Amino acid sequence: MHIYLQKIKFLLAPLLVASIAWGAVQLNSVIYDLEVDIDETHSVSDFNPIGGLTYYNPMIFTTSVGGEFVFENYSSNLTAGTQDTSLLIYDNLEANFIIDEPLIFNDGPNIGFGGGQLDTFQGFERYNEPFNASITLSADTTYAALFSSFSPDTTGSMHVRLTAPGQISSADLVAIPELKDTGLWIALIVGFFVAFCYFKVKNDIL
Repeated sequence: MHIYLQKIKFLLAPLLVASIAWGAVQLNSVIYDLEVDIDETHSVSDFNPIGGLTYYNPMIFTTSVGGEFVFENYSSNLTAGTQDTSLLIYDNLEANFIIDEPLIFNDGPNIGFGGGQLDTFQGFERYNEPFNASITLSADTTYAALFSSFSPDTTGSMHVRLTAPGQISSADLVAIPELKDTGLWIALIVGFFVAFCYFKVKNDIL
């Protein structure tokens, strides 16, 4: 009986530790819900082969920790109802935005380059879908994130969910970040379940 109980402890203990560790990582994540206006404030001409103006909105931000950042354009209200949106990230704030090649680019799920993404961008081939990028950024670094649509003359607004591994600072951020505590609750529930199973098995054996 003692040997059987030791086997149960050996199997359940790592699960308990892993669930708590996973919850701690999730707790440190911060979610920003952004409403990005695309208007005539920023634009470039003679960029799109189709013609017209390319409008964009830049957000200058500084990371506090490095790791995985997720930029998800989950809804938009843009000219002609287009869903064609793009994310460009520069680490050179003196760059000629849009015209110069960015450090990181995303044009939709699994379409882009840089920041740990596979290089899957095929020039100006258009994809009528919103950007959704999971990218790696460095700690204590200032970046410019540009939100745009490569459909010519497109203005309107985008709703973007930014999930960061820690706080970011930006004068352009209007949204108030909320700590993501869902992961911690899940970890606590799993931990409670594991502990309950252990003591239940122990009592049944004894």
